[in-house]
Amino acid sequence: MSMAYNPLVSVVICTYNSGSYLREAVQSILDQTYRHLEVIVVDDGSTDGSVDEVRRACPAGPVRWIRQENAGKAVALNRALAEIRGEFLVIQDGDDVSHPLRVERQLERMLSDEKLGAVFCGHDLILDGRHVAPRMREKSPDECRRDIEAFRMPAHDPTVMYRTACIRDIPFEPSLRIGQVFDHVLRVGERWPMAVVGQCLYSYRIHRASVTRRVPEVREKYVREVLCRACQRRGLCFETLFKHWNLEASLGKPRVRDNNLAAHFMESAIDQRRERHFWAAVRTGFECARLAPLSFHYHKAWIYALSPYWLVRRIRSRN
Repeated sequence: MSMAYNPLVSVVICTYNSGSYLREAVQSILDQTYRHLEVIVVDDGSTDGSVDEVRRACPAGPVRWIRQENAGKAVALNRALAEIRGEFLVIQDGDDVSHPLRVERQLERMLSDEKLGAVFCGHDLILDGRHVAPRMREKSPDECRRDIEAFRMPAHDPTVMYRTACIRDIPFEPSLRIGQVFDHVLRVGERWPMAVVGQCLYSYRIHRASVTRRVPEVREKYVREVLCRACQRRGLCFETLFKHWNLEASLGKPRVRDNNLAAHFMESAIDQRRERHFWAAVRTGFECARLAPLSFHYHKAWIYALSPYWLVRRIRSRN
């Protein structure tokens, strides 16, 4: 990255009752190695006192605070879009953590290709206070385009950095209380190239009692809505493409109840094997099996970790 070019990056943190985690989330942005940042925290009507506590603790100046009545993340993000001044926009969840090099590495990738509309990065999970299952697979614009065409996220949605000029006319959909960034990424990806930085630069916190885990039918309802909207934009028939969608039959499965955490662990084990981190991959497989010891699905991660890498690639190529 040229030191002569020092673009402003806007970081938006949307929070609703993030509790004690908000301070760590904000501090992780203040600790970035890239310093030319503006930080905007949008409080979506929190009632737990967390925002007031962090405001008192933060030094004056670096953070702008906006409060709105509780209206959902999409409305909060749109409010921030109207306020940001940066050439690039980074999204940070109010209970997650960005690693110190996150902004610097994503910006380097963005500046290397002026056609890119968005750049993601790898991430790990914060599960019961521990960092587990890092993902670090790099993806080219062609690979990301194939993901978008297949209605898949190129990477985890909170890790996104946007080129602001590419999304000024693409607001977040306020009717979606869940999946609003998934929907947004699909719409941006239909218009602009994307890429993924091959480093784990973000930590996503898993809450075992979150709404999308306790009531999976709520999550599945909004995922279906996002996919229906995407099919309509592309002139495709949802019922034909997703004819095997059967919510009632799948709700009892652990993989649906916990938003298919096992898939993340499997991909992490494969990433670590690709990087020749054998024992790290085995540990990831063990952590996955602990989530649901009686379900074979949750043992696949350590099977991938222990299998020859050529065999893993062959198995995965058939999926």
